[in-house]
Amino acid sequence: MKHKKSELLLWEAIGIPFLIMVGLTLEFAYKTLNQNFVIGLFSVVNNSMWENLKVGFFPIILFSLVENLSLKESADNFFTAKALEVIFMSILLSISYLLFKYNLINSLIINHNILFVVICTLSQILSFRVLTINKNYSYLNLLSFLFLIICTLIFFAFTINPPSNWLFEASRRLNNILKF
Repeated sequence: MKHKKSELLLWEAIGIPFLIMVGLTLEFAYKTLNQNFVIGLFSVVNNSMWENLKVGFFPIILFSLVENLSLKESADNFFTAKALEVIFMSILLSISYLLFKYNLINSLIINHNILFVVICTLSQILSFRVLTINKNYSYLNLLSFLFLIICTLIFFAFTINPPSNWLFEASRRLNNILKF
């Protein structure tokens, strides 16, 4: 059974404010909640490029769990849509991180938040477009599901034991920008 485009559009539209609110919450949750280990697995522990990808990844995963239960897996290519959304959002978040790190964007906190809102919106639009493709790619959907599980495990592993690499090192400039 296929869902109507209007129902899928509604779910993806509901996802936009959810991603924004949860993502912005995860940005500060670790420090706000006294550096709780479990919270640190899902939220930004430092302002490294890698850690900032969590603000996009985990809200998508959380919303996808709720959305998938509601759609009862009848939306074709659901996990493919979500995997592509994760990849797309990660690329855009990485670009925005680098733009801030190298002073290519004004350092006001509002610009960072507005950029995050735009990224969440564009990511949900991409997800909707993939969800409404008329062909069902079941093998790709299965691979996408496995990709999302592996990414989750990698985020946990690299949060607990980050490699010594520039990708995992905090930017001092971003630390200063993101403070209130």
